[in-house]
Amino acid sequence: MDSLRVLFAGGGTGGHLFPAIAIADEIRRRRPDADILFVGRRQGLEDKVVPLAGYSIWPIRVQGLPRRLSLGAILFMGISLLALLQSVGVIARYKPSLVVGTGGYVSGPIALAAWLFGIPVVIQEQNSFPGLTTRLLAKIARQVYLAYPQSLRYFSKSDKLIVSGNPTRNAIGTVTKRKAAKRFSLDPSLKTVLIIGGSQGAHKINQAFLEALDRILEAENLQVIWQTGREEYQSIRSAVAGYGPAVIVFDFIDDMASAFGAADIVVARSGATTIAEITRCGLPSILIPYPYATGRHQELNAQTLHDSGAAIVIPDHRLNGPELAQTLIRLLSDEVALSRMANRSRSLGHPEATDKIVDCMVRHGLLPEDTPVRCV
Repeated sequence: MDSLRVLFAGGGTGGHLFPAIAIADEIRRRRPDADILFVGRRQGLEDKVVPLAGYSIWPIRVQGLPRRLSLGAILFMGISLLALLQSVGVIARYKPSLVVGTGGYVSGPIALAAWLFGIPVVIQEQNSFPGLTTRLLAKIARQVYLAYPQSLRYFSKSDKLIVSGNPTRNAIGTVTKRKAAKRFSLDPSLKTVLIIGGSQGAHKINQAFLEALDRILEAENLQVIWQTGREEYQSIRSAVAGYGPAVIVFDFIDDMASAFGAADIVVARSGATTIAEITRCGLPSILIPYPYATGRHQELNAQTLHDSGAAIVIPDHRLNGPELAQTLIRLLSDEVALSRMANRSRSLGHPEATDKIVDCMVRHGLLPEDTPVRCV
């Protein structure tokens, strides 16, 4: 019997990459014999994160579609052709049994190359407003896994569309406060604020929190775990050096399961993967949607949590130090409100999403029939 080879294509941001890792982990858990390979951009986030997750990565050169006619658009056509040729080479050499695309620039050429070879392709879409890559690839995919039922309206009616929720890594939501505090050398008896502007950081959130920090620490005895992104890491690290161990700063947090485990409240953008992880952990949050996200999907994500009482939303144009400080202090001083928000956050989580996706792969013959099925 031929070995099971699964190729994952998705990256550029954590929002596309971490769902792919979650699905890969579940396939490996059920099929330890599976040979799993990732394809990603050279020097992209995936170049660092995928090996840390225990997988090999094959780099290709690819870039996003320019939104207007320019020299960049002409270069894009050439790079896209090169990416497709590279992808054909990857498929021909690796000979995957299945290709899983999770969005981002890499998914397109790899999925198209797989289709040309007659290899099954499945797509997982994280956002309520599906990206252009997903909408195009849905025509050739065997299955499309959607996070939200409202996404169905962007596709022609088909049995291949499956509402699964967003997959999250199994470790998310499993680390205790005490164990997480030890991991970061924090005091488990103190409240902890987790600041994450997405895998690449967010300048507006970084600056607002830097402005708010003095006032917050004067009002509350707490600790901070802060993911700044690579570009602002050194400047923020220098700016907070005087706060000592109360504020710990990372350019990128490798162990997000422990970061969420340590947190009592999260301040973040509202990308779909961030939302899925926050709700799986049942954490209250202050969300600042990225205003330029395609189809306003971050605003829609944040509004869902706000309407359910799980989050406070601050529009990007209103975000500043005093506003953020006031909101955080008000929430941190109200245990009842925090507990209520945590419960409502947890009620929105979909911890079963990864299992559901892999089960669907088994039931539709995309994985070997003797692969265990988790959900009855």
